[in-house]
Amino acid sequence: MEKDNRFMDYLFNEFLEIERRIGKSQSHRFLSIISNYIQWGFKYDDPEKAQQYARRNYSSILYAVYNWKTHLLDLKEEHGRDAKKNVKKYIKRLRYLKYSEDEIANLLIEKYRLNNPSEIISPYDQL
Repeated sequence: MEKDNRFMDYLFNEFLEIERRIGKSQSHRFLSIISNYIQWGFKYDDPEKAQQYARRNYSSILYAVYNWKTHLLDLKEEHGRDAKKNVKKYIKRLRYLKYSEDEIANLLIEKYRLNNPSEIISPYDQL
């Protein structure tokens, strides 16, 4: 199954790296690439699970884009090895900005849900 998700993870990482490096003007073209991939690109062992995985990640991206929360997304697989370190930095930064422990907990939950979607997320709903 993981090999079925590698290309989606690659597209996700490319979107995120360009979003952070250049900005929305260039990264948004990956939204149409991912959308086309979801529509046409599944010739795998288990295409339904691969498509479901891609749709959940795509919905996570759309939610983050529409709600200005792309900074909460983490890179996938081997590119995201520093995820634990990044979470610690994120908590430290939130404490520096005087967020309460409840607010930090809620933001961490939102970050976790965005990076580990278990269902399709509507960009217009609250997590």
